[in-house]
This record gives sequence, structure tokens and C-alpha cells, in this order.
Amino acid sequence: MKIAIISRGKPTSEYPLNGIFEFDQAKALARQGIEVAFVAIDFRAISFRRKYGLFQYDEEGVHVFELSLPIGVYRRFLPVLQQLLLIPFRAMLKSFGKPDIVHAHFYSIAAIATILKRKYSIPLVVTEHSSKLNKTSEQISDLDKRLAKKAYQNCDRLICVSPALQEHVKVNFGVDSICIRNMVDNSFFPCQPKKNNTTPFVYVSVGNLIPLKRFDNLIEAFASVSDHSELAIIGDGPEREHLQSLVEKKGLTGKVILKGQLERERIGEFYQGCHVFVLASSSETFGVACIEALYSGLPVVVTKCGGPESFMNERLGMLVPVDDTKALAEALKSIRNRYSEYEPSRISKECIEIFSPEVVSDEIIEVYNTCTLSH
Repeated sequence: MKIAIISRGKPTSEYPLNGIFEFDQAKALARQGIEVAFVAIDFRAISFRRKYGLFQYDEEGVHVFELSLPIGVYRRFLPVLQQLLLIPFRAMLKSFGKPDIVHAHFYSIAAIATILKRKYSIPLVVTEHSSKLNKTSEQISDLDKRLAKKAYQNCDRLICVSPALQEHVKVNFGVDSICIRNMVDNSFFPCQPKKNNTTPFVYVSVGNLIPLKRFDNLIEAFASVSDHSELAIIGDGPEREHLQSLVEKKGLTGKVILKGQLERERIGEFYQGCHVFVLASSSETFGVACIEALYSGLPVVVTKCGGPESFMNERLGMLVPVDDTKALAEALKSIRNRYSEYEPSRISKECIEIFSPEVVSDEIIEVYNTCTLSH
């Protein structure tokens, strides 16, 4: 079977999260014996420094066809963007051949990819990850609604990565979908032995420094439990200066460390010195960073932000309401007091049985098979 995955980009050392879900999936499918072409259309603004043009190469068993152009706004001018997608896709056809399935990720990219189904009569599978759609209809912009409808009405199968997102897509767009959770590569996050509950007790959080991640709430909550504790925040973004100012204002300099962006290998290594992972987001369609921490055997404190509540239980950690700083602070205190109750090997094993690339890729291949049979 030949699959063409259509992505918003491909991970690099400078931008390790760009297209990360898609490329992890491509590699996992290739390991399962699927022939995979990875068609990346990187239309980010010129501020994202990179080389421009059409590139073709193989990486980790995946055939990559990458078109990089500094367009900036890739959600508008759909006909133009569809014609641009044909450039790497035609290059792929010459060397890879016609795929049995086109699999596009995110509604905005999937809307562009609908031209491939129309032009080449190839079944289209769409996986939806976007937190922009994990909300009520009134909270979704008209542009996002148009693009999502374009994608969903023209695909053969729609996959959502969490039950909460699946329900919002059903209510807002009247479309049934299959729930297949994101695969999370566990090779970077080996299970760590339990640490002694000694000082400093290290809480860690990972994510882009943007308002949606609510790192300000996390810092506020941590301030009340900071005695003999530390908080490490891994990530970068536009909120960095604001968060650093908040740290200084709260007198937490040296207690809260903004470590900047780290590659996954280094995050996995850093977890060796951590006790508990915390995710304070206001909205998550899934929560990959949370799963990565669980792979490492860290118990977690996480908000009921849309994705994590579908897999969280008392064996893995604690759930708290969104934007409830007092409840978050109480959970940070409680999980420290109960730290001895959490067993890293059990936490890690439970997550591997649900989220490992092998398990999830088998579920995706089953969807592909139903598409090819129906055509």
C-alpha cells in the first residue's frame, strides 16, 4: 500500500514541532511496511527562517517532497494554494507513483488537499487535531468554518484525535468521525526510576509560551507551594518576557526556570531529574507533552482542557478545572504529598499500550483498508 501524507511542514532542528504529528506518523507507518510519501507544504511567513524551494529526499524510511515558500497566510486564497500543492505532488508522482490514499492533517491543509481527490480520484483521509475547532460554533471564525466544511465534505474518512474534539466536530459540522488518538514516539522518553521525595522537588511543564497554555496560572499556583521546590518550563514563544516578569514579581527567581526550547531527546533526558509534570492549558485537543511525560513514568497534574480527560485516571495523576489557580495549587501540593503512591513503570506501561506508534499505526492502517475496499 502506498500512502501520501500531506503536512503543514516537516520538523527541523530549529523548528522541531513543525509537522511533528504528521512526520511521526509517517515514520511509524513506514516501519509497519507501508510505502509513505511525505508531502510538506511549508507556507509560513518569512520570519520563519529556512531555505525556499522544492526539495526531495529520503529520511528514516520516508520519501519526502517539500515545498517551502514564504507566503505567510496559508488559510486564504485556497485555489492558489491548491495549485501550489500540485508542484510537490507531481514531483512525488514521478518518483513514487500514484498513492492508494491521500492522508491530510488539520482542516486548513485538508481543504487544500481536496484538489488531489478531485483531480486524481484518490481517496482522502483527514485527521483533525486543531484546538481551533475544539469549541462551540460561536467561537469558531467564519473562515475556519468554511475551510473545515470544505475538508470534511470532501473526505472519505475523518479521524479526530480525542473524544472531545470528535463531539465538537459532530455538533458544529454534522460530521461523524473515528476517534484515533495521536501516536506519541516513546523512544525519546524511557521510563525513569522513582526519585526520592526530597528537595528540591521538581515540577516540569512543556509547551509554546502562548496565552492558551496558561503558564501564568501555573506560576501563580506554584508560588504557594514553592518551598523546597522548583518549576522548570520548557518552551519558547511570545509570552516569555511577560512570564519572566511574573517570576521576578513573585520573588521566584531561581525557583522558576524558563529553559527555552529543547529537542525531544533533551527533554527526555531532563525528565531524569523531575518528579511531576504539569499541564495548565485552557484548551488541548490531545496533550502530546503530557503523554511524553507519562512515558517517562512521571505522574501528571493536568487541566480538564479537552483532550487529557479522555485518558487520565487516578493511577496517572490528577485532573483540575481550567483556569482555577487555587485548585491547581492544591493539586501541586497533594501530588507531592502522595508522590510515593505513583509507580513509574506502571504509568509508562499503561501509556505505551494505548499511544505507542505500533498500536496507533495499526488503527490507522485499518482505516486505510476500509477506504480502499470501498473504492
